[in-house]
Amino acid sequence: MTLSPLALGLDAGGSGTKWTLLRDDGVIGRGTAPPLTAPLLRIGAAALTSLVEALPDRPDVLHAGLPGLSAGTPAAEEVRAVLASAFGLHPRQVTVEGDLDLAYRAHLAPGEGVLLYAGTGSIAYHVGQDGQVIRAGGRGYRIGDDGGGFSLGRAGLRWLTDRLDEGRVPDSPLARETALVTGGLDWDTLRAFAYGTPGAAAIASLAPAVGRAADRGDEVAAALLGEAAESLADLARRVQRRTGTLPVTATGGALRVSPLFPAALARHLPGVNVSWRDHAEAAARLAARQAGE
Repeated sequence: MTLSPLALGLDAGGSGTKWTLLRDDGVIGRGTAPPLTAPLLRIGAAALTSLVEALPDRPDVLHAGLPGLSAGTPAAEEVRAVLASAFGLHPRQVTVEGDLDLAYRAHLAPGEGVLLYAGTGSIAYHVGQDGQVIRAGGRGYRIGDDGGGFSLGRAGLRWLTDRLDEGRVPDSPLARETALVTGGLDWDTLRAFAYGTPGAAAIASLAPAVGRAADRGDEVAAALLGEAAESLADLARRVQRRTGTLPVTATGGALRVSPLFPAALARHLPGVNVSWRDHAEAAARLAARQAGE
């Protein structure tokens, strides 16, 4: 009996790379590895090696969604070659696309609606039936990404440092939850935490602290969730102004930091559908379908 291909799906984001291995309809394994960002050629081999070593078995086919990538471009072809080499595959056994295209296909059919994604960053995204993309946001943490995990963590940290400027160290759920992540609330500790790791991951890791504080009744943290929800709703409306009033599906890890966050989003964006789907599994299923064609 010939086994069907072992399919690997990768969903790469700013905070980590989720992976799923499946054969037929059965999931063999899933997990999270260090983040991979396109182009892979400039991130070094360590993160990719860690991912390869984390897998229980070598895949036969692979589909990956990566930030900053567009299918069919020279950069995409380079990434395909890098992934194929790392996993011992032929490039034709590897397909790649942008992480938002993967997320959209996991939740919506082309032309069906607007995907509002809040992970480390934030974006509203629509793929038309003709493949045309209409988007708002997704410009990266240096320019925007309001409402995502980075901006939420930064808002909490900014509130705390404002209190330090007033000459006091606050004693509140938000302060205590933040200290559990950073290791302390003095400026030397906060500075080392904020600037010791390049990129957005360290600050984004504070978003769950804001969520936990809000769950414990912290009014400042709850207000920060409300402001983030308002920013996300604004992104969705920007796309709707160009597409017409299509339904909005919201997803992403930032929305999981507290049940108060999706509730706040629903207040600012009535009718939004908050949905959780495994994008890495969607990628693996796409790889398996493509292998069977």
